[in-house]
Amino acid sequence: MTFSFNIVPFYEGKRANFYTIIIDGEDLPEGDKFLSNERVNKSSHFKKLKQVFFNLLNRFGARQQFFKDEGLAGDMVKAFYVRRGNLRWYCLRWSEQMVIFGSGGVKNVRATQDDPYLKNCEYALRWIDKCLTIALKEGKISVSGEGKLSGDLRFNKEDYINL
Repeated sequence: MTFSFNIVPFYEGKRANFYTIIIDGEDLPEGDKFLSNERVNKSSHFKKLKQVFFNLLNRFGARQQFFKDEGLAGDMVKAFYVRRGNLRWYCLRWSEQMVIFGSGGVKNVRATQDDPYLKNCEYALRWIDKCLTIALKEGKISVSGEGKLSGDLRFNKEDYINL
């Protein structure tokens, strides 16, 4: 799965900065797609997830305990969730100060790979993680100690196709 994308600010808080992705050709950023998803909004766990989300921004920072490993060993792909909840919001947890949110949904299967939509959400973030790793090594982007991204946050798939 390869695609071009931009990283854009999502929410800024006292303890963390959240970014999201806009995939080329899409009108809505991935984080907004998750928040406006009807199935997500109808979940009994949505209110709690939003409450924790804003608490991470302003009170706690993006502590590891709220994220579940989802990607490959060594990458930053995680799922933001609340315990005993069935919502999974896939993201790249960079640090307690910065998270890049993709999309996600309601998980009613044992494994993410058993749901084509959730699998695509996770695999999209694997691609983004690879692109970010290269951009960091090449000095195209940087991250401050306060969790602020800077540099060229536009990623053209042709520049990263040989990953």
